Amino acid sequence: MNEFRSATRFEKIAYSTATFGNALLGAVVSIFTFFYYKNVVFVNLFTTENQPLIGTLMGTALAIGWWTQALMNPVAGHISDKLASSRFGRRKPWLILGSPIMAFSFIAIFLVPTPATDILFPILWLTLFITIFNAAFAATVVVYLSMIPAIAPTPEERTSVSTYRTAFYLVGYILGALIGALLQIEELVLVVVIVLSVFMLAGFYFAAFAVKEPSELPPLPTYSIRDALIITFRNRPFMPYLGFTIFATAFQSMLIAALPDFGAHVIFEGDTENILASFLPGAFVITAIIAVLPAMIWINRVGKKTATLYSLVAATLITPFLFTVGLIPGFELPQTLIIVLILGFPAAPLLILPDAIISDITDYDEIVTGTRREAMHFASQGVLTRFAGGISIQIMGIIIGLFGGKYGTPSFISQSIPGLPDVLGLLLIGPVASLFLIFGILIFRKYPEDEVLEACAKKSVKGP
Repeated sequence: MNEFRSATRFEKIAYSTATFGNALLGAVVSIFTFFYYKNVVFVNLFTTENQPLIGTLMGTALAIGWWTQALMNPVAGHISDKLASSRFGRRKPWLILGSPIMAFSFIAIFLVPTPATDILFPILWLTLFITIFNAAFAATVVVYLSMIPAIAPTPEERTSVSTYRTAFYLVGYILGALIGALLQIEELVLVVVIVLSVFMLAGFYFAAFAVKEPSELPPLPTYSIRDALIITFRNRPFMPYLGFTIFATAFQSMLIAALPDFGAHVIFEGDTENILASFLPGAFVITAIIAVLPAMIWINRVGKKTATLYSLVAATLITPFLFTVGLIPGFELPQTLIIVLILGFPAAPLLILPDAIISDITDYDEIVTGTRREAMHFASQGVLTRFAGGISIQIMGIIIGLFGGKYGTPSFISQSIPGLPDVLGLLLIGPVASLFLIFGILIFRKYPEDEVLEACAKKSVKGP
């Protein structure tokens, strides 16, 4: 039996540096890929006639990337769960080998020739490299996340590790959101993507070599990948938890991807070269950074389930107000900033909670099945959340393509219904995204928190 050991503060910080590097790239890919291709690559082709086609194709290309990640998650998780420990540890080789592939494909995504002279080649280029990036992302990050239950054996320690990760995530995310805005300057594109890739690699390698994994392994699963998925989805607490993460991912992916366009075309009336428009997605992170420590205290006081539900409700009520931007002429920027900054308060606990909750569910699963399958739980979650994220991005592309997402260019729908704003598609993103959270709230209400915490208490007494 392993010695009951929690990660030191240094190890928690070292572990979280990978999150910092990953957040840099994740912010740029999730925030700026759609914006970059729409406003830089297709700048001359995104006309009234082409909007539905280009919007749908870009949404589909990004969705394919998300779906690739979904399919890769259980494969990587299952193999990682079944591999015996090596001299580098059970999980670390995935970090060492996967992160360079992430870096290469990330650089390639933004090296497509601009501006495009045809629609097909950039779409194929984007589809190829966003697929490679997401496959490498799944193989690296799902295994990285599965280290949490091993280095943090108790629910309290997992909240602590998740808080460290959230702090590093938010700092990395806001830097990625700020630095990624420079992609609009053609001369800086190569420098930006290389510098961000180097930081990402440094973070994963530092985590891989500085964090000590348990020297002994719990019983390794003997299931096939099919059986492992079936057993995982039969985990009773896991299903309502999935309802939360699936719809929260759909909400986040749609909203974040649309915000740069929202800033450029709703607030700044088509000025796509205005750097301030690109900074908008990072604005809510400022509030979230401030709210991280109070959020951790609040979560420990009210419990993970209550904190999750209250945060989901708050985000659901706040986000639809984006539809009202522009009703008061000249107040577009302050109004949007107020909405986005307030949204940062419920965002902080929603960033902390998923990793902590699923780690508790892993303990519950071990008590029930007798084996530990951390990576498979993270991977099984990833299957559906990535599919949901891909579908929401595809829906976003269709909405923007049909209802309009370019200031001064009539939309496909407005040609049939005069009087509609050119940017109605962007205004609709807030209310549509909020609908996802309503489903998440209804499903997560059934999460059996008391039963899970009882299993965690038994696991803590027994030891890892």
